[in-house]
Amino acid sequence: MKLSYIAFIFSGVFSSAHAQNTDYQPHYLVGLLNDPNSRVPDVLKNHTSGTYFAGDRVENWLADINAPYTNVPKVGYSDIEFYYDENGEKVLGEFFCLTDNGFGSSHNSADYPLNLAHLRIQKPFAYGHGGAGLADAPFDIYTEVTALDTVLIHDPHNLIKWENGADIQVTYKVPDDTWADYKKDRVLTGRDIDPEGLAVINQTCAIIGEELMPAIIMLNPTTGEILSPFVRTPDIDEKGNFIDGKFLSTVSDKIHCEVADLEDDADKCVIVDKSVAEKSDYVIHSKSGGYEGFAKLEDGSIAAFLENKVRADEPGPRVYNVKPGNCQIGDKPSFESFRGYYPFEFGATNIADVSSIPGSSNLVLVIERNGYPGLGFPTGHMFPGPVMPANKLCLVDLTNVDENMIMRGKKCILNYHIISDPWDVDHNNIPRYAQTQVTNEQVIVVDDYCIVAGTDTNYPWTNQLDVNLTSIPFAQEVDDARFMVVCFEEPIFNIDFKLLDDTPLLQDSANYIPSIILPAVATIAATFMTIL
Repeated sequence: MKLSYIAFIFSGVFSSAHAQNTDYQPHYLVGLLNDPNSRVPDVLKNHTSGTYFAGDRVENWLADINAPYTNVPKVGYSDIEFYYDENGEKVLGEFFCLTDNGFGSSHNSADYPLNLAHLRIQKPFAYGHGGAGLADAPFDIYTEVTALDTVLIHDPHNLIKWENGADIQVTYKVPDDTWADYKKDRVLTGRDIDPEGLAVINQTCAIIGEELMPAIIMLNPTTGEILSPFVRTPDIDEKGNFIDGKFLSTVSDKIHCEVADLEDDADKCVIVDKSVAEKSDYVIHSKSGGYEGFAKLEDGSIAAFLENKVRADEPGPRVYNVKPGNCQIGDKPSFESFRGYYPFEFGATNIADVSSIPGSSNLVLVIERNGYPGLGFPTGHMFPGPVMPANKLCLVDLTNVDENMIMRGKKCILNYHIISDPWDVDHNNIPRYAQTQVTNEQVIVVDDYCIVAGTDTNYPWTNQLDVNLTSIPFAQEVDDARFMVVCFEEPIFNIDFKLLDDTPLLQDSANYIPSIILPAVATIAATFMTIL
């Protein structure tokens, strides 16, 4: 009977670890920042936008009664990367922040001009010095980021063309005469591409990954100038080899449009029926499943993460190895190889962003998430609900890949809904913070200890928890793109810290034992020996 009881305990310990890699690391919230929607960059002023969803309703999100807009609104950011000076050195506290395609889809973002911001993101913090936090907040609870520049993503060299002869949106249709300069400059819109991943090589060269094809494109992040044609994503066989001439595509890819329809009225083909796309020679992928995470590694290559699976039977999102190219006009980035599949934790369904670990060519930090809150009623704010939030930050080794090409060296170090706030920097007497938003699409490791993480607001659908905005103190700040700075107690991002080494690497998900379980196993084993 005693042996049966002990066997039962061991069984429970092993099964509880199935497919989980949780090992949350001690940390603290440094502070919160926001980028006010009310602060409109000059390049976005006096241009009509939001004409495609006026009076619309998207699932459980109500459209903005103020649309269309006379200024182009900010919509949050889909990636954050270091800003470099002219000597190639990182500038402390300065970042490039990339907008995605605008209002969320190719069918409602043809009048959203794609743009890239240069921001200063720094938060004052005092470690409770002199009693800071005991009475009045020592600093503003939300600090406004400093907008240093915003540039439009544009194609002056006529490099963006589809294989069927299709051109970019402004060639065919613009909202009104306020877009005359955008048309002249060949500004790309959210109908053309959906940029979600950014890897900055230097001040004048970066690679973006987009979702509507999906494809990779080279541009100058300081000017927004497109430097290359797009390069489509190759399909792979069961061994991870590229299939010659076979590429991914989506229902939002202009390759499936009739050019005559676009020339007559571009709105005739903002998205095609899936049956149309499936008749092509392309492998059809989710229209919101392309590149979501880009990370430039120490060896100069890029780890390019798709957002979700290409095929239902694949073990996770694909990760490609991308070579940037020489950053000259007309040169192209290239796909070098398939790195492997990224396995999700329980409850997660999407990649949200990826950041490299400074100095490493194999370690990256990944945000994975699900649809909480609000991606389709009633996913969002009603409890009990069909899902619980699954926003985790996980460290993964790109090179620890098993025979099935699945990445096995992985540890999840932070839950976005269980962030420790021991210094009470948001001054609400609650020692916990949650970064709730669909979606948390930006993260960057800034040094051995700290990260900056931010949101894509999905503007104007920002009130995804359906709270009474007149009764909460920071309604505007959570409506804006917002950022948090979180630091860990130990230098876990130092490449010599070797955070992954103290955990048995995942050989089989059913047999994996996280480090927090090991002491319990040792205690039970000792008890067993005593009984014997």
